[in-house]
Amino acid sequence: MTGNSGDSSSGAARSGSSTGSAGSGGTSGGGSGTASSGSSGGGSTAGSADGGRCLDACPAPKAGITFGCDKRFLLGVNYAWKNWVADFGGVTAWGQAGVSGNQAAIKADLQDMQSQGVDVIRWWMLQQLSGDAVTFDSNGNPTGAGGTLVADIQAALDLAAQVGVHYNLTLFSFDDFKASGTVSGATLHGISPIATDATRRAALMGVVKTIAQTVEASPHKDRVVSWDVINEPEWAITGSDPYGDPAFSTNTGYEAVTFAQMETFVAEVVQTLHSNSSALTTVGGAAIKWAQAWTHVGIDYYTFHMYDWVNQYYPYDKSLASYGVTGKPAVLGEFPLAGLAAVNGKPAVALGTMLGVLMNTGYAGAMPWARDDTCCGNWATTKGDIRAFAMANPCATHF
Repeated sequence: MTGNSGDSSSGAARSGSSTGSAGSGGTSGGGSGTASSGSSGGGSTAGSADGGRCLDACPAPKAGITFGCDKRFLLGVNYAWKNWVADFGGVTAWGQAGVSGNQAAIKADLQDMQSQGVDVIRWWMLQQLSGDAVTFDSNGNPTGAGGTLVADIQAALDLAAQVGVHYNLTLFSFDDFKASGTVSGATLHGISPIATDATRRAALMGVVKTIAQTVEASPHKDRVVSWDVINEPEWAITGSDPYGDPAFSTNTGYEAVTFAQMETFVAEVVQTLHSNSSALTTVGGAAIKWAQAWTHVGIDYYTFHMYDWVNQYYPYDKSLASYGVTGKPAVLGEFPLAGLAAVNGKPAVALGTMLGVLMNTGYAGAMPWARDDTCCGNWATTKGDIRAFAMANPCATHF
């Protein structure tokens, strides 16, 4: 979710077995979407391999994300958690179990989302290092995966296979960049001194490797379409990037790092994931204002977030090419469930309208925020819009 607001400025893919076609309508934002080496979701409409060729029964009509043999408009929603920082690893200090200890409740949530046409669920994992998922020594150095992390990943994959959904698993967030301290009795390890130190960073990559390998070893690995390396890193960066974007708007209360430091951290996570997982990778960029920030870290597709403050200056319905987004597909990974409000002359836009415009404009997917966060709309009253869109595009929106 967006961590800041207000703006007055203007604004190499992995090799795989197939690529998605470019989006039409004047945008090249729906460029080649790289395929993973793993299989797709395996539904009745899924494509198949034939003599090394991919046969896709119903590719997305314009831009899409290609996973296995299937090019789809990635239709989803942000979960984004059942219990903050506890879903993957648990939090003993809070008495909160991870997915493996909370399966009935989580399965009911997944079934609810699936029943409304949702195919890909964005679910956060290590959004703050205050749970039990990562172990540390007395000096604050990461030492490995802990708690119920592995069991929770396995349980999440089992549930996805049972319910018939896929995941976009988000590893980190700008929230990780809070300073070390104590949160309601749980120890919070700030990630800034880890992300900026090569030795500590390598130790954390060991945890990322464990996460990726746990998914890859599962018979349900195809349920993870992609990894979102980090949610809205822009809020924890000082200065600007060297690629022509405006300066970053650093949030107060965080141990911000330079862009070069964040870029190094993100690139190392991407490399670790690509080395240990067949799923795709992306970065949950806070706004298309910083369209070029993550063009050099090796991700497979771009993700941008859109809220009212962004839409004032970077309208959601402009072509991706007009923002300089070319060469890879782009997904709108967060925007309000309620749609966009009328702000500074921009008319209000309902969720159902947004979904149609995004598909026609050349976006490769859309994932509104959020099922269990009423800040930006009510799931109960808006989920019907997602269902209607999915029913109108039943094959092209499901891997």
